[in-house]
Amino acid sequence: MGGHSEPMKASEVAALPIRAGAALRHARLFHPDGVLCNGTLTRRAATGEGLPIADGDVVGRLSKGAGMPGALPDFAGLAWRCRSEGSSEPWDVLMVSATARVLLHPSTSWSSAVFSTLMPYGYAGQTYWLRARMTSPTQVTGLAVEELRRLLREAPVVIEVEQASGGADFTPLAVIEFDAELETPSPDGDVNFDPTLNLPAGLSLRPGWLTRVRRRAYRSSRQGRDAE
Repeated sequence: MGGHSEPMKASEVAALPIRAGAALRHARLFHPDGVLCNGTLTRRAATGEGLPIADGDVVGRLSKGAGMPGALPDFAGLAWRCRSEGSSEPWDVLMVSATARVLLHPSTSWSSAVFSTLMPYGYAGQTYWLRARMTSPTQVTGLAVEELRRLLREAPVVIEVEQASGGADFTPLAVIEFDAELETPSPDGDVNFDPTLNLPAGLSLRPGWLTRVRRRAYRSSRQGRDAE
């Protein structure tokens, strides 16, 4: 009461419920149930055309946003860690099922989900949007995490990634093939994807104020579940 502590920033206040929820759950507050995957990324766009995503190995995660049980509809999540052209810095991309680029939308199955970053990237003076969808297998019933594990044992799960500059049409950017489930590598049993921190130089998420709120929220979630 009589100290001289600094007032909390708005982003810190907004993140408090996330930290508390993660602590109560001892897990992620959002997207708590998912499958970690090994895979590869192959660039489809020409070099220098749009975002600088590069060929290489990836670690990914497919998940359910609200943790609804079994095959019930939920917000489908997609995350992966890759590299950019000419850089060794990690690049984390997080996406969720959505419509109209920015509107969260629950999905009834993995193969019907259309994923969006919800926030665009700033790069080379332009604004770019990303979207993705599962193209193989083509018919997946329901949104069960166990079904994903079964599919990975049988054949690669293929994700097509597209980009759009501003309000232009989407065009192919890359293909990701997840070919095996990954053993959890961190003490809390997961990879801590963070698109606000793991971002190569020259790239930014827009707008900046929302990026700051998200950065604090991700950190609070990690702190809440003792992953930081």
